[in-house]
Amino acid sequence: MSFSRQSPGLVGSLFVSACCLGAGPILAALAATLGFSAFHSILNIYVFAPLMTLSVLWTAWNLGVQGRALTGAAHRYRPFWVGLVGGSLAWVGVLLPHVVMGTRTAGTALIIIGMPLLIGASVWSVIDQRRRSSKTGAARSIRTPDVHRS
Repeated sequence: MSFSRQSPGLVGSLFVSACCLGAGPILAALAATLGFSAFHSILNIYVFAPLMTLSVLWTAWNLGVQGRALTGAAHRYRPFWVGLVGGSLAWVGVLLPHVVMGTRTAGTALIIIGMPLLIGASVWSVIDQRRRSSKTGAARSIRTPDVHRS
């Protein structure tokens, strides 16, 4: 799997982290400046929630594909499980305060736990891929060189 295919998942993880951990007030201020302050809650639940869902699913899918490519099965690839658990925790943390009143602190705690796990799994996966590709590249160069027969 190429880095160009993994980078949208990594960028999506970083985008979701930024939205969850501080970009929300910036976007709310921008919306208020443009006259859309009444749409702030709609923006959160109808725009950011689907973007987060797609981002988490894309990252987990990419980790699963890489797990199948590197180990033969996604269930044997540890970054896949770390990313899946982290993404699920962060996703529940984002949606929980919108569904159950009074759970904002629990949602924030789930986001703070889940997002580093998701980002860490993405970075771990990229590092693992680079390490394994450099080993196979070194193994290719060790093979017998082409001998020209005269």
